[in-house]
Amino acid sequence: MSKFQSDLAQEEILSKYLDKIYKEKKIEFERIHELDLQHQGIDLKIFVNSNQYLIDEKAQLHYINTELPTFTFELSYMKNNILKNGWLFDKNKKTQYYFLITGIYLKENKAKLKTSDDIKKLKITSVNRNKLIQHLDSIGLNISKLQKYDNHFRMNNSYGKNGITELDKYSEGVIYFSEQLVEKPINIQLRLEYLIQSEVAKKFHYV
Repeated sequence: MSKFQSDLAQEEILSKYLDKIYKEKKIEFERIHELDLQHQGIDLKIFVNSNQYLIDEKAQLHYINTELPTFTFELSYMKNNILKNGWLFDKNKKTQYYFLITGIYLKENKAKLKTSDDIKKLKITSVNRNKLIQHLDSIGLNISKLQKYDNHFRMNNSYGKNGITELDKYSEGVIYFSEQLVEKPINIQLRLEYLIQSEVAKKFHYV
């Protein structure tokens, strides 16, 4: 099984567990299976008081049995030697909320997620995409400024964590340039607590 296929299989298992959580919360929802809608950043539709919300689930499946205090939002990546916009500012994405799934712990210290019953607990943080973009703009990080940082770090091969003046690197976030991935993505890495304090995010499911 390729890494891509393995990731898809893990996401499928996780989605079954997430669906149980949504049902327990008595949330009316529809899981999206159509690829074209998934490519538009829609994994889930949630219905509340006749309103529909489009959700993109983002899970830290490569960090099983650990809890990171941060989450990365993609600014850009390479494909066939062409620089592409990351999903955060991608105008083709219809995402309204990101559900960030972190702190995924398995029962009995299992190392690999094989079935949804393997999951002991996890956390879901809901991020309002528009509020996040507006907040970044309010602190001087609009798309233009972030593209300048992006270009600068790519030109200088500044891999790893890069501090910027607009964010406190210890309590808020950094720009992260991933060297080890083929796509060479550049992300804005933000602390979950900072997102919550900034009223961009809410604790949706914390156990």
